[in-house]
Amino acid sequence: MQTYSRIGLVSAMAFAGTLTPAVLAAPATTTPLTATLTSVSTGETYLLRNDLGRSLAVHFLPASGSPTAADVDFVKSYVRAANTVAGVREVFVLEATPEQAGQWSSQFDADKPDLFLDPNGALARELQLVNDGSVLLSVPATVVFDMTGAELFRQVGASPHDHLAFGAFEQKFAKATESPALRDYNLPKGQRVAVDGYDIVAYFTENKAIKGTPALTSSYRGVKYQFSSESNRAAFAKNPEKYLPTYGGWCASAMGAKGTKVEIDPANFKVSGGRLFLFYKDFFSDALKDWNKHEKEWEPAADQNWKKLSGEDGPKPGK
Repeated sequence: MQTYSRIGLVSAMAFAGTLTPAVLAAPATTTPLTATLTSVSTGETYLLRNDLGRSLAVHFLPASGSPTAADVDFVKSYVRAANTVAGVREVFVLEATPEQAGQWSSQFDADKPDLFLDPNGALARELQLVNDGSVLLSVPATVVFDMTGAELFRQVGASPHDHLAFGAFEQKFAKATESPALRDYNLPKGQRVAVDGYDIVAYFTENKAIKGTPALTSSYRGVKYQFSSESNRAAFAKNPEKYLPTYGGWCASAMGAKGTKVEIDPANFKVSGGRLFLFYKDFFSDALKDWNKHEKEWEPAADQNWKKLSGEDGPKPGK
């Protein structure tokens, strides 16, 4: 498909146990995730499989004694950076007694991590992190699942405090979840910042085009998004699919009329039916006006054209 610049739109629209301490390959099958965890803060039970629909990063923390400074810093590093990686929940699993779990919980003040107990190592056994059912995991491990429960990757430490650093996790997760349609997105050459750095959550919450800042960035499926507030970044991190622009960030009118990639003006947009549509605009033409005239036929046509072009369904209303 041809990509048109802003200047070229006018003419275009006219035609309208014992494990080896290493990163282990992910298994081909989906893990049932049937083991029940217990929340350290509330005492309530929790099943990982009930949280599917977004990715899960499960960090096992052996707790044979009091938590060390290195252990606590590891957890805090993930809590501080949680919103920089969207669409994944970070879960920390302690193989510890309730007393030891209390010592862990007391190390955190405002931003509490999701701390859980794994009674008798049931989850560790289900994930084959221990080979003997009577032996608990003695080294840290991180196991990451996609939104269907299929394992993306895992890493098992070489020593009791050999954790997967957040930076390494971020790189591995980005590589494992990168969208196959990325090559078709509207992204600057050599960069992966969407919508010219505009805050895509603000389109929904304030009905305004507001420029984001590089200091408030979150990544999702290989693309970076910038935000104007921490609350907007947190909202995106929790449910990124809800806010993604349609058609990879290209002009919705051009995608509906001809199935072509046309640049957009980030200030020219429409939120309708829970979806964000972006449009071209210059001194001579306004693609949003064309869209409003033909929305009923162009929206389903644009969905089909984008699917044919990129192989991607794109965000759906209310998701």
